[in-house]
Amino acid sequence: MAKLFNFRGKLSAQALGMVTAWRLERIPLREIARRLNVNVSTVVRRLSLKPAQERKPTSTRGLSKKVIVRRRKIKRLVLTPSTERPGCRKYPSTYSIARQCRLEGLQVSETTVRRDLAALGFVSRRRQRGVAFTAMDEQLRLEFANNCTAEDILFSDEKMFGTNDVGCPSEWVLQGNTPSVRQTARWCPTLHVWGMIGIGVKKMVILPKGAIDAAKYKLHCLQRVVVPTVEKLRAEGRVVTFMQDNARPHTAHANLNYLGSKLVKLLMWPARSPDLNPIENLWAWLQRKVSDRGPRDEEELRQFVTAEWEAIPQSLIDEYVRSFQRRLAEVRRRKGRRL
Repeated sequence: MAKLFNFRGKLSAQALGMVTAWRLERIPLREIARRLNVNVSTVVRRLSLKPAQERKPTSTRGLSKKVIVRRRKIKRLVLTPSTERPGCRKYPSTYSIARQCRLEGLQVSETTVRRDLAALGFVSRRRQRGVAFTAMDEQLRLEFANNCTAEDILFSDEKMFGTNDVGCPSEWVLQGNTPSVRQTARWCPTLHVWGMIGIGVKKMVILPKGAIDAAKYKLHCLQRVVVPTVEKLRAEGRVVTFMQDNARPHTAHANLNYLGSKLVKLLMWPARSPDLNPIENLWAWLQRKVSDRGPRDEEELRQFVTAEWEAIPQSLIDEYVRSFQRRLAEVRRRKGRRL
């Protein structure tokens, strides 16, 4: 999820939710912009909900016929959709546009293409990374958003923490000096954790080393955390629904039967939908907090993860959980497409 906040000029729905939660903590705008790796003006513009000023196309008055024909061809190419990848462009870069122009007999350079695109009103935006989606995935997500009636939900997920530096990729230094090195290692010490959040609920389990199969998941997560928490909330008069993704240890028949025997209501989660799970944003926030402390070995990593998890205010977690209904509304607005 760290790459989720690497935007240029625009924040996604998840990042906007993070900004809202941070503003509730009275975190300065400059610090929020540093965490999201964007300008302060971008955060201010998104908070004020004012549309970004787009570049207006220039007039064709005074241009030669050759330039007008060239720009029409470039505009046609840049708007051509891809038949192999739905939702993408067939010629996304200036290099691909210039190459196709030369194949069609129009000799043009990348610099000319870039200049013509700017004159036509196009702007370059960094493409976000996302999971592969199909039409069936979008349909299932839309059906889930339309039919989901659960309100009191316990969200769960797993996270792998490491000692690598995942902090801000940029740094302010005096002119002539070099920024510090973001230290990374291929086989760094890691810590595998599992967490569960809800209104008034904050649970985390440090999982044992090695692959997590159905038996380990049942022992460390379901038996020791999920079922006791659900029974406690049930005694308080709350009817909660437990959410887990479709990983194989989660959907094992033994674990599903166990949850059914304990009368735990399970939320049927759509595939490829990490953007709907608010705990994903919490993991990203916690990862930055741990990385800022610079753990050097597994013992410090365990200590920092535990300390930072305990320091998370419950009000922040409740705000993340309440954002689930807004995410469902956004999925309905987008007809099932990813946020």
